[in-house]
Amino acid sequence: MLRSIRWRAAVRVATGVLVVLAGCQEGDWGWRKSLPPEPPPRPAAQGQQVLADTIGSYGLLSSVTGQRVRGFSLVVGLGENGSRDCPTTIREYLVEYLSLQLAPKGGGRRRPRLSPERLIDSLDTAVVEVVGIVPPGAPRGTRFDMQVQAIPGTATRSLEGGMLLPCDLKIFEVAQGREGLIGGRTVARARGTVFTNPFASESNPTGMSDPRRGFALSGGETLTQRSVRLLLIEPSYSLARRIERRINERFGHRPEAAEAMSKGHLSLYTPPEFATRPGHFIQLVTHLYLPNHPAFYERKLRELARVISSSSADAERVSLMWEGIGRVGVAQIQPLYAHENPSVRFYATRAGLRLKDATALPVMTEIAVTPRHPHRLPAVKELGGCAFPAATVELTPLLDDEDQEVRIAAYEGLLQHRHASAIQTQVFPSALDSSETNLILDVVESGGEPLIYVRRTREPRVAVFGTRTPLTLPLFYSHPEERVVLNALAKTDDITLFYRAPQSHRLSEKILVPPRLIDLIVALADLPVKDEAGRLRGVGLNYSQVVQVLAALERDGAIPARVVLERESLAELLGPAEIPERPEADEPPSVTEPPVFEEVEESPPASSDIREPEQP
Repeated sequence: MLRSIRWRAAVRVATGVLVVLAGCQEGDWGWRKSLPPEPPPRPAAQGQQVLADTIGSYGLLSSVTGQRVRGFSLVVGLGENGSRDCPTTIREYLVEYLSLQLAPKGGGRRRPRLSPERLIDSLDTAVVEVVGIVPPGAPRGTRFDMQVQAIPGTATRSLEGGMLLPCDLKIFEVAQGREGLIGGRTVARARGTVFTNPFASESNPTGMSDPRRGFALSGGETLTQRSVRLLLIEPSYSLARRIERRINERFGHRPEAAEAMSKGHLSLYTPPEFATRPGHFIQLVTHLYLPNHPAFYERKLRELARVISSSSADAERVSLMWEGIGRVGVAQIQPLYAHENPSVRFYATRAGLRLKDATALPVMTEIAVTPRHPHRLPAVKELGGCAFPAATVELTPLLDDEDQEVRIAAYEGLLQHRHASAIQTQVFPSALDSSETNLILDVVESGGEPLIYVRRTREPRVAVFGTRTPLTLPLFYSHPEERVVLNALAKTDDITLFYRAPQSHRLSEKILVPPRLIDLIVALADLPVKDEAGRLRGVGLNYSQVVQVLAALERDGAIPARVVLERESLAELLGPAEIPERPEADEPPSVTEPPVFEEVEESPPASSDIREPEQP
């Protein structure tokens, strides 16, 4: 009886299982019905599709951020605006360093011409921290801007009119603590005149920027080549060699632009033709196709034309890939010069112009002269950087344009082409060191509104648009510390100029200056020496002091021209001072480690963490 019951129960269970199986013959197992259906596989992002087969799809870049360097030195020529304050650690370092720098050349045991201790203790000098950023891929000899700042806690009042003595710039070792402030590996050197910004800042709209902080324009110079690393996602000796060959085929073997260091990474070296724009070289490398046979290029050129025509979101990438392919692709790019989409037209023309296609020049010119074109300003800059001297003919009329930024971009482009007929240049040496440039004056032939353009990066340069800009008389100006006084009482008078030396406080003999803007700048910047007639040529004001006078006269209405300061400042380039780049290792990372971007570690001690200065 019991066996019969068990048998019937087993039959019912087996029958139920068969029913379930019959309902699941198509793979529907019942318990999945309550779950939402799985989404279909997502296609690769458009950007990833575009980058397929490029070197950038095989690896990641390292050392592509600015390399922060620091040093300590003295600024001289401050009159009584300096201070004797100096933290002990930095004082000891400067005494040793300056003893070597100031020692007589040729050996022997002669005493230095100047005593480092007396220099540091003089009110005419100030101990400063010097900070700069070396661009990624910068070749040896690259010039870059430096920020110069008085040590916090010292009594220095102003760096205006000063000269930075030579100093070593180092990558400081964070682990060394305070010793790292003066230790580390020297990678660059700096020196030059100090430019203090005379324009009002956002935090102080009624006065000047911090006079204890200045800039040494192009004051830094690299001593070594700074390479960029390409870390392979999947390390492979054969792939590393293949990438090395491809890069050197495109950019040259002498010197080599790429070197496979291991199966895990390559070092990239900026070729000479990209020495002034290493960032462009890095971009081209990552957008360079690894295969390079004709059938592949033909297929890729058709694909890139479809991509950029369907969406201009990837126009920048596509343009760089066209550059990487080279002149063999120009014929396929040319039809896009007439594309109805302005972005497609610009980026196609840009690639053609950079590949030295002469037919791209008139198209880029048309974009540059078209008001309100979305790519007008970049087009003007492309004309300035192109390889065709004929571009100067197209840039010259833009010096009269109503758009101020277009006029400045045209001027910068003509400088790159060294177009002497439109720009007359005069260079003034520093009164403190004749081997240093104090100010470069460019007089720009222009029939547009008078304009004064002042650089605050790269070079101490002032551009005056218009050769006959008069000054509005009467006028009067006096420097806050009475270093220079300008006076013209009547509309027919010449301007009387006096200068007071910061060291001796003696007043110079008067200089009579015609009431023209260019004549005034020349008198302010020229050396304080006498000409053949026995008349004083100029007063030798520092670049920042000349700009300060121009800014004050503009505010008072004495100059009927707008003074425009270059937008990009070194402070903006440096970013927050308390977050420096991690010091780069001398040796490459182990190839067994996964490829990663460089990390940012704790920042080194700031200047405010240095021991408080001893009281004199």
